[in-house]
Amino acid sequence: MSNELIGAVNPLAPQPQTADKSTIRQFVKDLGELSSKIKDAKSELREAILSNDEIQNIDDQIKQLKEERKSIIENSTVIQGYVEIVNEAIDERKQLISDAKQNGVPRGEIDLAIRALKKDIDISASVDIYTNIADLVE
Repeated sequence: MSNELIGAVNPLAPQPQTADKSTIRQFVKDLGELSSKIKDAKSELREAILSNDEIQNIDDQIKQLKEERKSIIENSTVIQGYVEIVNEAIDERKQLISDAKQNGVPRGEIDLAIRALKKDIDISASVDIYTNIADLVE
């Protein structure tokens, strides 16, 4: 479907804006710096939480409860029946993926295309942005 046809069907829709290359590159650099800042802040927060005695006590209780839960799950025949059904379905999915790879189906690209469709992402704009920032991404 062409863009002209879409525009004619919905003339009130705002025209999409596309930033220039330098604006996109600056955005990616700034985003990377902020991501690093967030990562450092999260690390400091994690250290503060782990050093708290009350939280450590709660974590120990949770660990004990998880072990008890695991034991109950392992000893329940009903639950184990459901676990087996899930495991069989997972094995079937793995086999399907393996067969698709042997037939040359690019799973990663298909998954990405499906996510883009669900989120209504303009692939051509994404490709343009990708080509402009590929050298910035680590």
